Amino acid sequence: MGFVFICLFNNLLIILWTLTITYVLTQDPVAILPQGRIVGIKVYTEDAPTPVEIFFGVPYATPPIGRYRFSAPERHNGWRRTFFAHRIPPHCPQFGDNESDKFSEDCLFLNIWTPRRADGKSLPVVIILYSESWIQGGISLPCQELAAEGIVVVTVAYRLHLLSFFTLGSISARGNLALLDQYLALLWIHDNIAAFGGDPTAITLIGHSAGAESVLHHIASPRTVGLFQRAIIMSQMNPWKVVDDRHNVNSNDAIRISREIARRLGCDNNSDQEILNCMRTLSITDIVALYSNSSWSKYMQPVSDQFLPESEQYLPTSLPAALSGVNQPIMELDLLLGATDLEFINYNDENYRQLLRLNSSQISEYIDNNAIPDILRKFSLHQTDAIALLTHAVRWEYWEKYTKNDNVMDSLLALEKLARIESTAKWDAGNALVAARLARRVSRLYVYRYSQSSSIDLQGQQLNFTGAIHGTDLIALLGDALMLQIGRRRSTPNEKLVSSIFRQYIGNFIKYGSPGIENEWKRYKVGDAQIYDIQHSENNNDKFRAKKDGTFWLQYLPQLYNLRSISEHTEQLTSEKGETRLRGGVFAMCGVSVVLLILLCACVILLRKERTQRSSIADESHR
Repeated sequence: MGFVFICLFNNLLIILWTLTITYVLTQDPVAILPQGRIVGIKVYTEDAPTPVEIFFGVPYATPPIGRYRFSAPERHNGWRRTFFAHRIPPHCPQFGDNESDKFSEDCLFLNIWTPRRADGKSLPVVIILYSESWIQGGISLPCQELAAEGIVVVTVAYRLHLLSFFTLGSISARGNLALLDQYLALLWIHDNIAAFGGDPTAITLIGHSAGAESVLHHIASPRTVGLFQRAIIMSQMNPWKVVDDRHNVNSNDAIRISREIARRLGCDNNSDQEILNCMRTLSITDIVALYSNSSWSKYMQPVSDQFLPESEQYLPTSLPAALSGVNQPIMELDLLLGATDLEFINYNDENYRQLLRLNSSQISEYIDNNAIPDILRKFSLHQTDAIALLTHAVRWEYWEKYTKNDNVMDSLLALEKLARIESTAKWDAGNALVAARLARRVSRLYVYRYSQSSSIDLQGQQLNFTGAIHGTDLIALLGDALMLQIGRRRSTPNEKLVSSIFRQYIGNFIKYGSPGIENEWKRYKVGDAQIYDIQHSENNNDKFRAKKDGTFWLQYLPQLYNLRSISEHTEQLTSEKGETRLRGGVFAMCGVSVVLLILLCACVILLRKERTQRSSIADESHR
């Protein structure tokens, strides 16, 4: 009887223990913050044995509505009751939004993914800044697979377009609000991420597209020192902004356009405060309706805020000046920089969508009349008398030598060749210049070039290109979850393999400051430009191969231009009568040549004479 009782008691304990474990595993995760109690959800990834906790829509700032519109963000006051962070929040208003889209001015939220450790030890943190441009956001990123690598992941929503960059050149309407939103999010994360299992002293900042430019601005700002220890710059929109001020918007132009927009909206008042008060009474629909004006939109991006008092400045200087490395100390920062090999192909870009409508002949004309002249202007090689020669060199490098036997070219192939011209000039050469500059400023720098082709882009468009277009690296980083969201399908085995490889290297950098073993992925140094091509081939086990890019644009074309200049300079030495100005020198050289020829003949005669004498002596000795 006692034995039976013991067995029943043990079984009851097992059942109670199982129920307890089940309850613990199924209950919603909770975090206790100074702002209040917050409850999230749990999800399981395909390969991870433990769940990932997710907290959607955590507010980090006071809603930027009403009197807070066009103002710098302020800390959120918190909440009295339990905050249930179960739903993806609305996105900030952006170009292309319509009434059916889920957007709201009240959009300053964080999404947090954390794979809490059972032993309670802190995990490294990565903050992702992502928007396709400064006027357009993008998809909501699912980050559970990246978090399953043992990383706390945070995504940040921030204001775009007019709501961010409207500026009157004063503290009341200062502009650059996207950067200030991100900055306040960095402060919030630094103060609160420990409650989610994150280590506030091991933070990596990742930026993609406009988010990559955001990261560069935060690196350049003197106010972010100590807020992050590592940074990853993925597929920045325009690398040339770092090396050439001509690609950056001037603050005076941004102020002028902002006042023009205010007048268009009927807010042509006397003082700045009156203009702001008027702008704050407008409906968000009226404001978003102006986003389609491309002539205004190109000015809606970060500018230097030197017009503010020094204590209020976030960007005291432009990116080229801040990151020049001239008389500046080395930053205690590990940096990873990269782009895809077909960055030019981006379905979000209106110019690219227009090119899709052209046939191969029209694309060829576009290359000659638009693409190449614009690129040569970027490299200051656009003198009229040089364009024809350099255009021929570019076409031979990227077009003729691959298509000289083809009578008919497919328009998609022609578009890819155009994309290679644009991508190598703008991103490969641009990133090479950026890397050369940053190598002098940061502790460690690593550079990659992602060239693994993909069958889908961030918009879910089906692709047929041989390289990696814009966004392919982001899809690889976030894996199957993002593929399901945008493509409504699972990744193929090869896509999963490449994603796993790329995510492992990014994870290594986040955790240790290096993407791989030093002798496998070497640092980028001044004088030793190590750029790694990331591509997987079933017939090639070398996932990462050293590759140097940008040399055609940065070395070959300038040398060709200089040789042409030398040739022209020589031709200018000819007089009007067709007589060379160096005739005296030529005659002198001819005279020297005649003398040398006479001496040579004399030497030949002497040698023959000496040989004849030796033959005579030899004959006599035989006798």
